[in-house]
Parts: sequence; C-alpha cells; structure tokens
Amino acid sequence: MKVLLISHNVISETNNMGKTMLSYFQAFAPEEIAEFYIQEKEPKNASVCNSFYRITDRDALKSVFWKKVGTSFHLTKSWPESVAPTIGAVETIRQYGRKRNAPVYIMRNAVWSLAHWKSKEMLFWLHDFNPDVIFFMSGDYSFMYKITLEIQEMLQKPLVVCCVDDYYLYNRNEGSALGRLQHRSFMKSVNRLMDKASCILTISDSMGDAYHKLFNKPCFTLHTSAKRRSCSDKTERSGIAYFGNLGFRRFEQVAEIGKAVKRLNVNNIHEIDVYSGEKNPDNLMGLTRENGVHFHGEISSADVAARMDKCLAIIHTESFRPEFMNMTRYSVSTKIADSLLNGPCLIAYGPEGIASIDYLKKNKAAYVITRPEDLENGLREVLTNEELRAEIVENARVLGSKNHDESVNPQKVRKWLQMAVDGTF
Repeated sequence: MKVLLISHNVISETNNMGKTMLSYFQAFAPEEIAEFYIQEKEPKNASVCNSFYRITDRDALKSVFWKKVGTSFHLTKSWPESVAPTIGAVETIRQYGRKRNAPVYIMRNAVWSLAHWKSKEMLFWLHDFNPDVIFFMSGDYSFMYKITLEIQEMLQKPLVVCCVDDYYLYNRNEGSALGRLQHRSFMKSVNRLMDKASCILTISDSMGDAYHKLFNKPCFTLHTSAKRRSCSDKTERSGIAYFGNLGFRRFEQVAEIGKAVKRLNVNNIHEIDVYSGEKNPDNLMGLTRENGVHFHGEISSADVAARMDKCLAIIHTESFRPEFMNMTRYSVSTKIADSLLNGPCLIAYGPEGIASIDYLKKNKAAYVITRPEDLENGLREVLTNEELRAEIVENARVLGSKNHDESVNPQKVRKWLQMAVDGTF
C-alpha cells in the first residue's frame, strides 16, 4: 500500500508531531510512504519514509512573484537529528506566529492563497509516487485543508484525516469578532475536506463521538503510544513526582496537591518533585517548598524513566477552570501512555468531562480525584493502601498493552487505510 502523508511537520524524532507520525507508520516500509510538508526543517529520518516534498512559508511567499517553488528529497539513509537554534528575524516571526490570534491566521492563509504551490516538479512528484490513499494530519490553518482537498481531487484517491488536537469545536479566539469570523471561514474549508474523507482518526473516544456527530463520518480512536521499558515492580519506591507540561494552568493543581501532601505527611512524603521545562515565572510562583513542591526543572527522557521507576506514585492533572477545560476537553496527554505501560501508580486530579480523566477513571487505570474537596482524603487513601496501588498498576498495564504499546498503532493504521482503499467502511 502506498500512502501520501500530508502534514505541517516532517517525520522526525525531535518534535511531538514528528514522533507521532513515526509511531503510526513504523511498521511500514519506507517506499510505502511519501510525505508533503511545509516545515523549514529538512528530512533526516528515513526509517519509515524516504521520499519528501517540502514547500515552506518562505517558499510560498516567494512563489507569489516567482513560479518555481518547493524542494524534493530522497533519503537513502537516516542522518542524526538535531534541534537547530533560530535567531534574529526568523525567530521573531516564529514567536509571533505561535500566538495563533486571528490576524496571524488570516495573514498566513492569505499568503498561501496567493502562492503557486502546484509547480511542475510538485505535480511530477505526486503522480510519480501515485499513492493508493492520502493521510492528512490535520491542523488549524485553512490553507492546508485547501491544499489537501486539491490534491485529493487531482489524484482521486481515498482520504483519511487524523486529528490529535481539537481545532473544530474549540475556538481559541472566540472572544473577538474577528476571531469568530476567522473560525467560521476555517470551518468552511474543514467541512469541504471532511465531505471527501473516508474516515477520521481521533486521539480519544470522546473526540471521536463528537466528530462523528459533527461530520457524520466513521471515527476511530488512535491512542498515543509509548515504548515498553524493562522495569522491576520490586524496586523500592518512595516519593511522588510530576513530569512534563505545566501549561493550561496545571501548575495550580500541582501546587494544590503539594500543599495537601505536605499537610498529610503520609509515608514520610511531605512534598512532590516536579520536573518540567517551564520557564514562565508567573507559572512557577506557587511551586515552592513552602507549598510542598520541589521544582527541579527540565531533565532528559532517560532521567524521566529512571526517576519514574523510583516513585511510589506519579501525577496527572488538568485544570478545573472552564476556559481551560474547553481547551483540553478531548486531549489525552502523551505522558499517560508511558505511565500506563511503565509507571508506578498514577494519581489523576481533574474534572470529569475531560478525555484523559474520564479515560483513566473508566478503566480504573489511575486513582482519580475529580473534586477539589476530595483531594486530601483521596491522597490519604491511595498513599496508605499498597494493595490498591498494586491493583491500579495491574489495570494500567492491561490498558497500556491493549491501547498504547508501540506495536499496536501501526497495525490499526494499516487496517483503516486498507479499508479506505477498499471502500469497506
């Protein structure tokens, strides 16, 4: 089966989306995949794909005046990947673009609407590869939907859309008239593309249910995956830790947990260890030893694994604030997959109605606390009950093996792509 992958990011081991695509297609042969992408980065990883075509924002802007645009790459082997620092004007533009406000969306979409991206070289690359199916990694810019739709109509091949974040039901710029106008325009492009889709792959069951109602298309859940590590359940464990992103006001819940742990002082645990690359001083203000939090900063993935293996429990949390609940409603943190497969007892603290919290509660794969008033009693129960923690870890391993082991997703992706090719949905 030959798959044309269309994405903002290139397949890679150095960014989250690149790693996600690697996990989806790692069981495919490199000659089965070709990728069209728009990121500045050159491809380095040939493990699942060796044919690439890149058109960057810079190329798009140049093509308004000069017709030749884009670069093709054919890799014969993988090369070491690195994160190149960006400086000066390029970094300034990049940081401005990350704001994701309505003017940024409008300006970038406008550039691409004027771009001559369908060069002879690009069309030759597409027809030479001649895919059996198109796999689109969705995003929040309408121009990528328009490009994907044009390619689909040109090739007349089935289309599968993959959604790892909610850009449709949640509008981050809902508070402004221009933001609402921009989102309506975006959704017109989305709906035109979804009309052509054979199916939609989503990151959680709740997202799949919502998108099935929204687009009237078959939806399937493609959970985040992780590598299974060799770790001993007999390791002497102590302490509680939080690893990863403190955004979406998660730092507030971390501080709450720290204060509760300090008050309880159960099993000689009087604080939680926090490992995060967070740099914003406003977000770090409450993460102090006085509040039962020992903030260590960022550590390597190898150190995360080593420290996780020594913990009695680790924490996942989501904000109780309505505006942040809307942002994370359908998301499932990537660290949950690793925790289920390899971690100690997971303590989840957050509101019901959030995909990650509901998923863990439904499968009894974490000790779940869904109300602030239950936090202290809940922590006391889970930290003093070794049998309960062991039961939770056992459930987590079963769930991890079923949905999150790295061998699972490629099998599912191939099955659903073949169904799209065969028209058997």
